[in-house]
Amino acid sequence: MKGKLLNSLLRYKKWLVIWIIFIILFCTTLIINAGIIGTINIYAILTHNFAIDTALIFLSIPIISIIAFIIGGYIFTPLFIFIHKKVLGRNLIYGIREMQRPKDFKGAFMNSLFPALLAVNLGILLSDESVLYDLLFVDSFQPGSAIYQILTLLILFPLVCGIGIGVFSAAYFLLESGIEYTNKEQKKVRRGAFPTEIRSIGGFYLYYFKGYAGISVVISLITLIISFFSVLEGLSIVTYIMNIFLWPLVPFIITFFMIPVFIIQDFTYERRKKYTLKWAEKFEIQGQLEDPLGLN
Repeated sequence: MKGKLLNSLLRYKKWLVIWIIFIILFCTTLIINAGIIGTINIYAILTHNFAIDTALIFLSIPIISIIAFIIGGYIFTPLFIFIHKKVLGRNLIYGIREMQRPKDFKGAFMNSLFPALLAVNLGILLSDESVLYDLLFVDSFQPGSAIYQILTLLILFPLVCGIGIGVFSAAYFLLESGIEYTNKEQKKVRRGAFPTEIRSIGGFYLYYFKGYAGISVVISLITLIISFFSVLEGLSIVTYIMNIFLWPLVPFIITFFMIPVFIIQDFTYERRKKYTLKWAEKFEIQGQLEDPLGLN
């Protein structure tokens, strides 16, 4: 048991160190800001101390994201298999490629990035709902719609991060299971009008999820920045430039908070793979694809 734990720590050492340093820097920044601005009562919930509230909000992101990853993966994986095989893949042939956990732990940042992009996009969309303002803020705090939206976005981060991870989790479950399909029996392929393809189900979902997350967050960030500038007057050129450069960094900051999720993902690889393959068998997906390109 101790040997397994030690091996795990060594496997994740690089990213654990990076994440711990990031958290220390983040908390240090909050402490410095708290010393400068003092105690401010903004939110009608939590501790009524803005600095402490901010710390609680961001430090809860990895916890909620881990829970969402586990719940989302175990709930949505069977649903995604059903949708692909019974709805989208009636003329497709399915099989399973033997997959092994990668020798080295890599890709934690990129795996976290797209769920973070989706989370920021969802947060911006939800934070524009004025009905939330009366629920979240104390009556004495009335800064204007732009500041309301930004602070609402802040407090929504744990929720939307959980949603973002939950959506992507099933795709990662499927990707690691090795479930794949070929379109070689489709009529358009057999008559030579369309190329033969071999794709994984997980890759299929990730393609669309990543596309939506990447495009939508750009649109949402541009809209938010324009809205912010349109209602606030008298800002210096430095403030404008800082906002233009800082807002696009928000998804990357969220990404660092999500890194522990993908340590858990890697650590539970075999258990999750076994779960996914059990569901694949229930949908009559088993064995390797035979002649997937239809060459014989």
